[in-house]
Order: sequence, then C-alpha cells, then structure tokens
Amino acid sequence: MAYQLERFDENSASMADTSAIGDRLVSKDDGKLIATQLMAEISELQALMMGAATHRVLLVLQGIDASGKDGVVRFVVSQGDPLNVTVHPFKMPTPDELAHDFLWRVHTSIPPRGYMGIFNRSHYEDVVAAHVRGTITDSMRTQRIAHIRHFEELLHDDGTIIIKCFLHIDAPEQEARLVSREQALDTAWKLSAEDWRDRTLFPEYIDAYEHAIRETSNEHAPWYVVPANRKWYRNLVIADLVQKHMSPYREQWSNALQSIQRDRIAAIQKVRTGMAQEQSHD
Repeated sequence: MAYQLERFDENSASMADTSAIGDRLVSKDDGKLIATQLMAEISELQALMMGAATHRVLLVLQGIDASGKDGVVRFVVSQGDPLNVTVHPFKMPTPDELAHDFLWRVHTSIPPRGYMGIFNRSHYEDVVAAHVRGTITDSMRTQRIAHIRHFEELLHDDGTIIIKCFLHIDAPEQEARLVSREQALDTAWKLSAEDWRDRTLFPEYIDAYEHAIRETSNEHAPWYVVPANRKWYRNLVIADLVQKHMSPYREQWSNALQSIQRDRIAAIQKVRTGMAQEQSHD
C-alpha cells in the first residue's frame, strides 16, 4: 500500500528530503475509510492483549510544535478501545523529576501489561530539545542516547511493543497551524512566546531529531517518519503502523485466552457439580 512506511534508519534519506505530504495516490475518502477499518481491528487486538496480559503497546509521538500529537491521541483513543489506553503528556520536568535521572519519570509512566500507552512527547525531549537549547553537552547527548537504547531494550524484553513516530510537517505548515491556533479560543491557550522562538530553530530541531532517530531506530524499537501535513493521511499511517505491530501477536493472545477460558470453565463446572451434589443430599 502506498501509505505504508518502512522503518527510518541509518540507510534512509535525510528528513529534509522526506515528504511531509505523503503519497497522493490515496484519496481522502479512501484514506479515512481504511483508517476506520484498521482501528476496528486494533480495537479487537486491544481486547485480546488486555485479556492475555503478556504484552503492552507503547506508542511514542514526537514532533515539532503543532505537528499534530494531540490529534493523533484523540484519533487513537476515540476510534480504538479507550478502556485500556493510558496517555501521558510530557511537559517541562518538575523540580522533583529533575532531582532524579532523566529516565525516572518515563519509566514510571510505562503502562502495565495488557494496556496501550501513548506518550505525547517523551524521553526524546531530553536529547533533542535539551541539545538544541544548549542545556546538555554533546557528550551528555551521546551518553543519554546510549541509555535510551538500553532502556528500550529492557522494555522490549519485558513484553513492550514499541512504535515510535515522528510527525513530520514542513515549516510553512507549522506557521499556518500556529497562526490558526491564535484565532481559536480552545487552542490559543496552547501557545507561548517560546513556540515562536523555537520556530527560528526549525532546521536545528530537524537535525537533532534526525540524529536521535537514526541512533535509536532498530527492529525492537523502530522509528517512523510520518507525513503529517495532511491530518487524515497522518491518522491513516498511524493506524496502519499500530495494526502492523500488533497483528503478529493475535494468535498468541488468542491461544492464551483459550487456555484461560478452559481453566475458568473447568473451575466453574467444579463449583456447579459441588452445588448439585449438595442439593441432592438435601
């Protein structure tokens, strides 16, 4: 399918040369319909994962300001199964969080097995924004990236299905979205003067993200650069990625639930037999 993405790695073209539009062969109507169908399947998979309780999904969303992270969260939560989703937005670290290592607040936000967790921003802020703003040195960034690789390996070994998405919009689209936010009462509160200062650092942010993504994209914790200028197309790609990463576990989760079902039915039958015997003695 034209909208399906390959993992972004050391062999991928630069992010500056990666389209923020996506493939134009997919129509908006078809894209929305396919996304809805994919989310219906994801909802089924979520139910199986919840019952089996052997894995969790961690969907990491990164991107520059106004790239659509909130929109993806609303899409996944509203069209999937909201009962087993946790959403954690990462803001500026609090004094208590700064008193611990940079992964402390992240590790405590990982969802339990059976759940899907969505990170709206993540531990990557501590190697991207911190680097661009000059609050960490190059050697600290290198060290932190190594810690992230080990951390994500730990999560994978503990049954975490990791899907990391960079929502890719271009500079003109970002400006249009920021200006639009100013005009709406329900979005103006999101803005700050810092957003416009960061816009002057757009190339630096893209370079910093590309560096971090190339250094931390692998088979068990892949990164995808999602064309996000068109919101419906972004949602289609996200739905496809989540379905692609969850579907290989369908049989395993189904088998686990069948085993649980057999055990529960046997236990219930034992109780029923005992009750029947007690009634016959009466």
